[in-house]
Amino acid sequence: MIRFRGLPALLAAGLVMAAQPSSAEIKIGYIDSEILRERMEEFKDIQRQLDRLTQGYQQEAMDRESRLVKMREDFRKQELLMSDARKAEMAAEFEQAVQDLQQFTQQKLGPDGEVFQKNIELSKPIFERVNEALKKLAEEEGFDFIFDVAGGGGIVYADPDRYNLTEKLLALLAEEREEESSP
Repeated sequence: MIRFRGLPALLAAGLVMAAQPSSAEIKIGYIDSEILRERMEEFKDIQRQLDRLTQGYQQEAMDRESRLVKMREDFRKQELLMSDARKAEMAAEFEQAVQDLQQFTQQKLGPDGEVFQKNIELSKPIFERVNEALKKLAEEEGFDFIFDVAGGGGIVYADPDRYNLTEKLLALLAEEREEESSP
């Protein structure tokens, strides 16, 4: 069994060297997009529009659900007087109405429904404006990275000339692919 006795010392030396200030220090900042949403009037306007849209769809869903309850009550009241064919017909109508309600709710209020899509449509121009302002702030004040602490803390700005390694990675992968394919 091989043991690396020098490894902890090597790691400690690496950490000390990494902790040394470099000639080009990184400037990092953060925003809280939840505060932006709370304070920007544009976001409040969007929320009011979405709330009205949601309320309308919820009212429609409740109306449809009320009709389902009435259908079920009518069926129970008349069940003993109906033929088997009529019972089957009403059961099929009820089942179709239930499916229609579920489909309506999913299409309008579901995770990819109309309310969600409307939110994206209305928010996009505001996010574009916010992103432009973030870029301007970062460039004017010399920030290398700006994070968003709301909802998981993603990067909202990074100096692409210094930190975006995508093109280098793609070039390296292409180079490796060429080496593998050459005899």
